[in-house]
Amino acid sequence: MSGESPHAKNLVIQALDEAQSRPDMDRDAMGRAIIFAVVDEYLSYRSVKDVTQELQYLTESLDDDNPVVTRGC
Repeated sequence: MSGESPHAKNLVIQALDEAQSRPDMDRDAMGRAIIFAVVDEYLSYRSVKDVTQELQYLTESLDDDNPVVTRGC
């Protein structure tokens, strides 16, 4: 990996921190909005079945200490 995970994590932290600092936003709602935005973007170029499989893989790896993020392998 060439740094996608740390970069993505920084973007998410920035968005969550902004939501927490604003009285008109909620941190959990921002998290859901980020997830929805990623899924929606995936669906613009991937099939529902493919996105479903990706999400299933990610949910199954939630218990892992170091979940593996691949480049679509």
